[in-house]
Amino acid sequence: MGSTHRDTELETVLQAALDAGNSVWVVGDVHGCRQTFEALLAKLGLGEGDRVLCIGDLIDRGPDSHGVLTIVHESDEINSLMGNHEKIMADALRGASTRLAFFWQNKIGGDQTLSSMLGDAEQQRQRAIEWLEFTDALPTEVVLARFRIVHAGYQTHLPLENQTDEDRLRSRTVFLAERPLDEQRQIIAGHTPVQKLGMFDVEPPADGIWSSEVKTTDGRPAVLIIDTGIVLERSLRPRLSAIDLQTGRIEEVERIETFNESPD
Repeated sequence: MGSTHRDTELETVLQAALDAGNSVWVVGDVHGCRQTFEALLAKLGLGEGDRVLCIGDLIDRGPDSHGVLTIVHESDEINSLMGNHEKIMADALRGASTRLAFFWQNKIGGDQTLSSMLGDAEQQRQRAIEWLEFTDALPTEVVLARFRIVHAGYQTHLPLENQTDEDRLRSRTVFLAERPLDEQRQIIAGHTPVQKLGMFDVEPPADGIWSSEVKTTDGRPAVLIIDTGIVLERSLRPRLSAIDLQTGRIEEVERIETFNESPD
């Protein structure tokens, strides 16, 4: 991916929507929860010219990854970043290692993703492989005039131009930043459920998304975390959240699906 990790055409479309006064909604990690995703999209009340950008991890753990991928792929208004789960799926299906394939299928929800595909086991695997053309092309970062949107975040000790796809897909440090990593742009990330931020000595929000106390030059929280733990246990109120970049309005839907829950 390297220097092609951004989609400038997508960035132009999203920025134009904002400049025209339309809503651009950023949606947290969906993880195969198609019913909840559809309920959230309905709640957003999308109008002509509005856009949706998913933050990645469309797949794994939930029961209908194929359905989620189909919604995003077939919509003219919905786009997505790549998440670490899309990258792991690609590496596992391409045979990077048998250990990785086992990890994907048995530890982080790959079996559920394959099961959501039609056909017998071999047909399911082939259908998943066919999705790689779509997921491989997803950007790992979207940079707009006032926002920087990324799946996991960034390493706090590196300049943004020196960050790798590995940093953007898997790091868990952006919420520890003691200064704004981009003074002009608010960073919006997912990947780490807000309910689990206490594991990093960060106070989880009592409700809603997480906002950094560090500010950009125009006074906005420097970082927002919008993964609200859709695959977590029920006691942690798993839900799917979205924020409108135009207004700052937040909408969420508690998880509809029932399945074996596991931590991120």
